[in-house]
Amino acid sequence: MLGKDPTILFLFITLGVLDFIALVVLFLAPSAPISYMLAPIIRTFWSDYFLHYPHNFLLLPKLFSHAHFLISTVVGVFITGLIVKKIEAEVTGQRLSTLAAAGVVARKYFSLVLVWLVTYAFFTLALKGILPLLPRNMWIHLAGGFLLSLFIQSVFVFLIPALILLEQGFFKGLWEGFRFGMKNILLTSVLIAVPMFLAVAVSFAKLYTSYFVRVRPEIVLWVIAGGVLISLLIDILITSSATLLFLKVRTKKS
Repeated sequence: MLGKDPTILFLFITLGVLDFIALVVLFLAPSAPISYMLAPIIRTFWSDYFLHYPHNFLLLPKLFSHAHFLISTVVGVFITGLIVKKIEAEVTGQRLSTLAAAGVVARKYFSLVLVWLVTYAFFTLALKGILPLLPRNMWIHLAGGFLLSLFIQSVFVFLIPALILLEQGFFKGLWEGFRFGMKNILLTSVLIAVPMFLAVAVSFAKLYTSYFVRVRPEIVLWVIAGGVLISLLIDILITSSATLLFLKVRTKKS
């Protein structure tokens, strides 16, 4: 599919490129000329302490997390909608230009952003509420984080495909996407288990930032950069497999 329509892969890569640009800019925050813009922000919300080597690496993961969230909300949701629509066109044999697909997604953009924000909030609150209840053991927390993330992603992963592909109202589309996720939770879990494990592993690796800074601060930069590449792979696997499964099951029903 990706070979037949290189636009789909290009759209995925675009998100990765935006993340890399954000990472480079944040890494250079203590240096001129970028410091003229970012240094006052860092001083206001954190302190001047994080504008000096090697302490800047302690703050880098948090800064990148904020930047990634902003990119995902403003641009990522739109690109994901484009990818879903392009995959549908490829599977059904339609001729659909990227511009035409963008028009469809643009009409539903604010609905997609709302769904993404609600899903993100639910995911964050669930992890913060449940993981502290587990025994203080790294492996137990890793397993708990993986299983909880896998369950939530398996249930909510079809919301955006449903809103994009179904000609229904907002709430009915949400209900169809949620119902589809619950009915196919086992199959979906198998499809996305590996990418979700990679996502959780990268998140846990970032928890060791302070250790990396003591050993060799630059490791933090490479861990985040590696996380961007892994996130790109995760997005390709999860978005593509979820959309294809959604289309396949609904095609069989019809």
